Amino acid sequence: MIDDDDWLADDDDAEKKPKKTARQPQRSAKAEQKRGSDGQGDNEPAFDSVYAFVEEHLVYVYVRDVITDPEFRWCPQYMDHPEVMDRFEALWRAYEQLRQDPGTGMSTWWIEHADRQMAVIFHEKGPFAGCSVERGHHPPLDKLPVTRMEDEILRQLMAGDTPTTPE
Repeated sequence: MIDDDDWLADDDDAEKKPKKTARQPQRSAKAEQKRGSDGQGDNEPAFDSVYAFVEEHLVYVYVRDVITDPEFRWCPQYMDHPEVMDRFEALWRAYEQLRQDPGTGMSTWWIEHADRQMAVIFHEKGPFAGCSVERGHHPPLDKLPVTRMEDEILRQLMAGDTPTTPE
């Protein structure tokens, strides 16, 4: 949210322009160049990787109190969480696609993608449940516990395949 003090108005200018603040996204020069002066990018990605997207953009535009508010969980070692990486990859790909839409693209990205994914990521019982900024990274389960179905023919039937019998 921008306060009235955050806007500069030159008496000669009819437009108000926001002041540069430390809270604005610190995108890489390469990403800014690709975005173009009108804010619209071309078909080149604004970010070279999911890591660049997270570290140069997402952590600046999606700020929450992950230190003192128990409602939000965060792990500085986000890259060690496979679920989080899949979700960030999906967010990055959606961002790169939707930023090209000059109409409602970014609104769609925020509402349909960022808000939904980040709610899961930040949730106290989500993928960062065992982690905190203060205590650090605590590895999640490698996978959900599962008892393997031993009957191969039944496995094939349940998968919709035609069962094959060993000769």
